[in-house]
Amino acid sequence: MAVSGSSSPSSPKRRRLLAEEAPPPPSQEGTTDKLMSLPNEILDIILARVPFERLVRFGCLSRAWRRRWESVPELRVELPPRLSSARALWRCAAPVRSFRGRFSHLLGTTTSRWLRALARKRVQELTLQFENIPWLLLPKRDVVLGPAFFSCDSLVHLHLQNCRMPPSQSGFPGFPKLASLTLVDVALLFKGGGVQLQHLIAAAPDLVVLKLEDVVAQASADRFAVEEFVIRAPKLRNLSLTFFSLCEDNGCRIAQELPLLEEASISIDCLVGSFGPQDFLDIFRPIAAVNTLWFDAKATSCTVNPLEGITWRFENLRKASLRVTFCRLPSFMAIVSLLRCAPHIEDLDIETCDTKRSTNEVEIDEDFLNSEIQDDLISGLKCVSLSGAKYLSNQMCFMKFILSKAGSLQSFVVTFDYPERSRRYKKACKELAECQIASPQVIVRQNFTDDKIQQQMCQQRMMTLK
Repeated sequence: MAVSGSSSPSSPKRRRLLAEEAPPPPSQEGTTDKLMSLPNEILDIILARVPFERLVRFGCLSRAWRRRWESVPELRVELPPRLSSARALWRCAAPVRSFRGRFSHLLGTTTSRWLRALARKRVQELTLQFENIPWLLLPKRDVVLGPAFFSCDSLVHLHLQNCRMPPSQSGFPGFPKLASLTLVDVALLFKGGGVQLQHLIAAAPDLVVLKLEDVVAQASADRFAVEEFVIRAPKLRNLSLTFFSLCEDNGCRIAQELPLLEEASISIDCLVGSFGPQDFLDIFRPIAAVNTLWFDAKATSCTVNPLEGITWRFENLRKASLRVTFCRLPSFMAIVSLLRCAPHIEDLDIETCDTKRSTNEVEIDEDFLNSEIQDDLISGLKCVSLSGAKYLSNQMCFMKFILSKAGSLQSFVVTFDYPERSRRYKKACKELAECQIASPQVIVRQNFTDDKIQQQMCQQRMMTLK
């Protein structure tokens, strides 16, 4: 009886005391997701910055998150090579602003599903990059884009790399909103490929950036029958042309002057001689209004100066970057020709490609430079940089000449391809320090190649070979 009268844990009095001491249970309002309580505009900004793979997995957090990402406007999607499913993108209700896919060669066929989905989502920025297959393993540009590619009519920025572009359907209007077009290792291997590429460029009236690197338009049956195509883009501001190293001529021409052009990059490697002097000059004439020019003039097999025939002036050119070979006179003379036709150039950046002394090296001395480069040609130079330099007579003579003649020079930077402890580096620095300097305000800086950087570059080359 005494036991029954005592206070047990199950008695009403005991339960009442425990209820008073225990904290109150969380209310339904306390469990509300703080992120979901944010305004939709702020939440969209947060979700748009989350990587796409993680964004799709957010549905496991709560029921409210399950499909929230599907309505995010201005969504940017970036996929690694291993991801190939397009089902998640189909569920997205809002337009997709940007899509960047890096696909392996084996997953290249799945891009058709992505392109169909992206065309429906009115994608504006499209980047498709495929892995580069070595020539010994598989034919290059083996991945062919599907016909859904031409349905992406809202494109503003397009970047394709290592693929083939298929023929478009009759009446294809192009991409009228396109402002930036980049094609790298892209082939149009069918009859009329050049005409299609020409139409693709001309159909974008507001195109301001055009980069064509190793682009080939030719029929697959005849690998030597390259089709010509012309560039018509009056609003172009940035132009980059790199010609296919295994073809003498990829058919690219510039049909009209580009008055708004600000930056241009031209690279024809060692094929200047076989490309044709007049064809080569026809590329430079329409870009006479350029402000910044990058030109690859190393031309190790060229027998003529690639810029010798230029009769006009680059009146707006202020900065030029050249890649030259000092041991080859035609390549070196490209510097002289550029200085002659660009009277207002202020910034000259030179990258040397000399490896070692060879039997065909041409000696350049001070008398030769005085006869070819008058003082007025370099009087406006303010900044000069030389990278990849070695302790070679031609390079040293040129550097001493610039320091002794350029009276307005403010900065002279040379980076030697030697470590700091090298004897050649120390000799080169000593000679430059002792040479006559015309400009009293010039700052001369001599850099060297770090041993650690060289080791990293060697390791990268070994990994690439493996």
